[in-house]
Amino acid sequence: MHVALSLLTLFPGRVGGSESNVRGILGEFAAGHGPERVTVLANRHVMAPYAGYARGPVTLRHVTAYRPGDRPLTRFAAMNAGRVWPVLDGRGFDVVHYPVTVPVPRVRDTPRVVSLLDVQHHELPAMFSALERRLRGWAYDAAARDADLVLTISEHARRGIIEHVGVAPDRVLSIPLGVDHARFSPQGPRAPEHLRLPERYVLYPANLWPHKNHARLLEAFAAVGDPDLWLILTGQTYGREAMLAGRERVRHLGHVGHDVLADLYRGAAAVVFPSLFEGFGLPPLEAMACGVPVAASDRGAIGEVCGEAALRFDPDDAEAIADAIRRVTNDAALRARLRTAGPLRAAGFTWEATARRHREAYALVA
Repeated sequence: MHVALSLLTLFPGRVGGSESNVRGILGEFAAGHGPERVTVLANRHVMAPYAGYARGPVTLRHVTAYRPGDRPLTRFAAMNAGRVWPVLDGRGFDVVHYPVTVPVPRVRDTPRVVSLLDVQHHELPAMFSALERRLRGWAYDAAARDADLVLTISEHARRGIIEHVGVAPDRVLSIPLGVDHARFSPQGPRAPEHLRLPERYVLYPANLWPHKNHARLLEAFAAVGDPDLWLILTGQTYGREAMLAGRERVRHLGHVGHDVLADLYRGAAAVVFPSLFEGFGLPPLEAMACGVPVAASDRGAIGEVCGEAALRFDPDDAEAIADAIRRVTNDAALRARLRTAGPLRAAGFTWEATARRHREAYALVA
């Protein structure tokens, strides 16, 4: 089987879970745990960062006809044009898969698989402007409706796609994300010395998107009352860094690579994850794999993923978040239970299993 994997609309380092999914399955495909042949259709931003995946059955193909914009307006214009041009002859492929949802490029005469990781714009519409909701409806909902098969990452997301987008249940398949257990494990270094991190900190790895709930987390952290505890944040700021100004014992490290993130997990007293919505919620699972106690929101798919291996809280209640931080950093019995339960829970999620289920999905539509 020959699969085309289109990354023409991907900007490395900007899209969180979508790129984690892409990198996870590509690594397994390159190791021989996927289709017999995989051609990655890449834009100019993807070619260098993804060159390491071009091995075994995986090859990269630079599609110069598509020129992605690098700002919201130019990206939208490029995607809009890309729904029409370029048009590639798909007869050399058995399946074309769009893992970052937008079906660019058009490919003739080939079954199409679209990954849609969540429908947050339907479940939390207040988090988006009217224009953003229309754009997502155009870019995501229409792509899912037109696909031969829609892949998503949790049963919560699958139900949302069926209910809100109107895709038939037999055309939506849930495939959980995996954990890179070679990287995210209890064994390994702590945070790099050059970062000069405090001895005790809680970590929240998330872009500063509104649904990630940073404002309420900052309010809660200020109420924790532990003078030796710091809050460490990572991720893209997207122009919202002003909310961090003047905060005591709060540091933002910006975007960090997976290797550094694993070190940050292992050095943390705990990971706190107050997101208001997740189609999956990979960071809590990665933290669990590192043996770190996790306190997490009970919204979206987070509870489905974390099970009983995390301390749950209401992310709309700042005092509930503060209390969860106090407990997960100071309650010795709770910390011991979570340190044991976390790795056991995370062990059930592997990228090899995720890649295998993608291969089965491709066979289904081919």
